[in-house]
Amino acid sequence: QSLNDDVLAANRRGHRVAATRRAVHLLRQAGFKIHAHWMPNLYGSNPELDIADYRKMFEDPDFRPDELKVYPCSLIESAELMQYYQRGDWTPYTHDELLSVLMATFKETPEYCRLTRVIRDIPSTDIVEGNQLTNFRQIVAQELEKRGEASHDIRAREIRYTQVKQTELHLDELWYNANIGDEVFLQYITEDRQIAGFLRLSLPYADEPVIHPELEKSAMIREIHVYGQSLGIGDDQSGMAQHSGLGKQLIERAIELASERGYEQLAVISAIGTREYYRKRGFHDKELYQF
Repeated sequence: QSLNDDVLAANRRGHRVAATRRAVHLLRQAGFKIHAHWMPNLYGSNPELDIADYRKMFEDPDFRPDELKVYPCSLIESAELMQYYQRGDWTPYTHDELLSVLMATFKETPEYCRLTRVIRDIPSTDIVEGNQLTNFRQIVAQELEKRGEASHDIRAREIRYTQVKQTELHLDELWYNANIGDEVFLQYITEDRQIAGFLRLSLPYADEPVIHPELEKSAMIREIHVYGQSLGIGDDQSGMAQHSGLGKQLIERAIELASERGYEQLAVISAIGTREYYRKRGFHDKELYQF
């Protein structure tokens, strides 16, 4: 919920930032996607501290989540925070304060991260004080647009139902450091950076201990996602993005990069429902991963 030890302690979270670092490290070692949860307006914080906290999340290689839920703290009558509110020790942000914090954080979000949720879906009747607008994400986006700005996260750039030709897409590679090695965010995008598909490739450092023997000298695909109904080729269902070969092309580029960096194999973490997809693309099952 926070990367500030004082705020974590004040809210009795039961752990320090060091525990979060270790958890993210272990998950990345195993090839998992990092879906984090961040909460502004906690007891002991303020708008300036929140913006700095959010910035730290993406500046520090120990974090840099792939997806993020941004849930401003909501005051519920049964929560212990109610006592702090009644004593005047904590107050929820005003509409303008919350808007300012979220606008700043939206602009700080890198292209490789997806803001999956903004504002927790709590019935307004349960919220004693503070924001009750469940469409606050839309409000933030509209205010940014008025100022000629925008969020560059994945969700804000998804092609979805926009019709584009495959020739209008190009492969973009975004490289950044994470706590276990280099990360490459491969994305097929339009000229205005609308995204049709992406792949998260992890290239662990040579001296990084492996969490499982299968991953020895292995690069890892942590996620592939291709968006639907994006390629306008008549009414043919094969024109949909999932059937346009973008996934295959992303995998082929990941294999090239892993080979160029000297990795002996490429692992993929996959659910039961997606294993057949990878088998058709030349991957074979082992104990925990496909290669």
